[in-house]
Amino acid sequence: MKPQCLFHCIRILGALSPIVLPAASSAQPARMDPVVITATRIPQPVSSLLSDLRIIDSEDIANAGAQSLVELLQSHGGVEIATTGGPGQVAGVFIRGTNANHVVVLLDGVRVNSATSGTNAFENIPLSQVERIEIVRGPASSLYGADAIGGVIQIFTRRGGNRIAFAAGAGTWNTQRASVALARESGATRLGVQAGYESTRAFSAANERNAFSYDPDDDPYRNKNFSAHLGHTWAPGQELALRALVSEGTAHFDSGPGSDDVNRQRLATWALESRNQLLANWSSTVRLARGSDDIVTLGSFPAEFRTDQDQFTWQNDLAAAGGRLALGLEYRREKVESTTEFSQARRSIRSAFAGYSGAFGANLLQASARRDDNSQFGARNTGNLAYGHRITPAWRVSATAGTAFKAPSFNDLYFVSPFFSGNPDLQPERATSGELAANFDHEGMRAGLTLYRSQVRDLIAVDPTFTTVINVNEAKIRGGTLHAAAELGDYRVRAEVTREEATDAATGRLLPRRAKVFGSLALARTAGPLRLSGEIVASGARYDSLANAPSSRLAGYALLNLRAAYAFAPAYAVSVRWNNVFNRDYELVRGYNTPGANVFVSLDYTPQ
Repeated sequence: MKPQCLFHCIRILGALSPIVLPAASSAQPARMDPVVITATRIPQPVSSLLSDLRIIDSEDIANAGAQSLVELLQSHGGVEIATTGGPGQVAGVFIRGTNANHVVVLLDGVRVNSATSGTNAFENIPLSQVERIEIVRGPASSLYGADAIGGVIQIFTRRGGNRIAFAAGAGTWNTQRASVALARESGATRLGVQAGYESTRAFSAANERNAFSYDPDDDPYRNKNFSAHLGHTWAPGQELALRALVSEGTAHFDSGPGSDDVNRQRLATWALESRNQLLANWSSTVRLARGSDDIVTLGSFPAEFRTDQDQFTWQNDLAAAGGRLALGLEYRREKVESTTEFSQARRSIRSAFAGYSGAFGANLLQASARRDDNSQFGARNTGNLAYGHRITPAWRVSATAGTAFKAPSFNDLYFVSPFFSGNPDLQPERATSGELAANFDHEGMRAGLTLYRSQVRDLIAVDPTFTTVINVNEAKIRGGTLHAAAELGDYRVRAEVTREEATDAATGRLLPRRAKVFGSLALARTAGPLRLSGEIVASGARYDSLANAPSSRLAGYALLNLRAAYAFAPAYAVSVRWNNVFNRDYELVRGYNTPGANVFVSLDYTPQ
């Protein structure tokens, strides 16, 4: 990351407001202590939790004006990202230096990842459908099972209320985006629907540094999405709800000179949920759901891969000494269909979990344990224990230790071809982690320091013959994150920086696409109907290969994004976002382009 680039970005941010911020005594009423679900699976205020959390609520999403989910996660979630081109191209998210497939993604509690590749399609989750995001950073298999080595990202879609809203906009690369939402409540019944559309010409996904894939033509992207929610309270404390979401994305990509290749991906979830207050201190939730990931590739190497995950959850929340207890059973069946032959095409996972969160005076305690019985490789036990102490009402310190695991994908286990095949004897990747944290939270000002250390064993890698995969690698990760946020009068400031080393234990080399330093800085000011904001997103150098060869080095970067929004009527607002103001040339994956300077203008109608 070039110092002069960062200096120019900070100077522009400073121009948004006077040099001296208002004193804390002039602060407007801060937002209430947020209540989160993902950290313990029980709704609890953030101030009572010991997890390393990031919350991106509806106000944050609206004010950010981000153009994609991964863009929002990078600037607000404290994560690293890697993308193979522009909009709609394959994207990965790294939490705490772990691999991109070491994160569980839930859409309203439903898994929707690919069981063949083991990855999550962030690029085809439309941001217009998102109401709120909760990110738990650190091992979470003790609550959510396989794959949660780095953490969990739970995405809550829009629903409820009495409203009609729409948004439409246009920008660089002939980008067009529109969405409309309708929600109604009638007595004990709630209904909501939302639809969205996006299209862009974009730019070439690859560049000349990618000798095997580069094709200089544009690689456009189009997405259509729809969601619906129906809820009915049939008696006091007894609710039945049905939710569904479908997102269809079509992305052109580069697979060689003169080849016009296309990925058509359809993500879909549906869930039927019953929430019941059985006793004053006992509530029960039963969820029956399916998550589907269906991708068809057309072009040089045509293929189709489809994953269906049938899911059943029964969770019971009970009052317990000093706090709350969650007890649950889960069942998940993964089924894959593909033009590529798999020696097995389905597996099932039966799970039982328990979680506790409580307070005893100034002492806080969180504990969880889970057993997952996988039909392919047997049972795995995981656990997590956290202790915290309130030094003052505003200050608390904590220590946490936990274990997690990653299940091998169907490609790892059962893929069959003349030259390469899976290994059905693979064992899960295993992780142990520990962290120390100090947090401050008082009158709209929050700050914290988290130090963490992880060891991931039995990492799956290609064997020396390049014909199969084996459990061989080990990774060591250590780092620290410092963050601060404040609401001071008409100003809002947010900053976060992470310093970490994610390395291969045998060689000490950096893991691919993970920097030693990365972070973000944001400043916003509201003046009546006008809101001005700016953010810097920065990262140090990374390597695109485990060998850390000089030719694979990805230079550091610092990007400045600016936004202005003006509410010219109570329900109407117009906004403009200018991304990558200085038109910095950078790469997240070697040989693949990233967006240069671009502008997007939108009109929003959101009655209160």
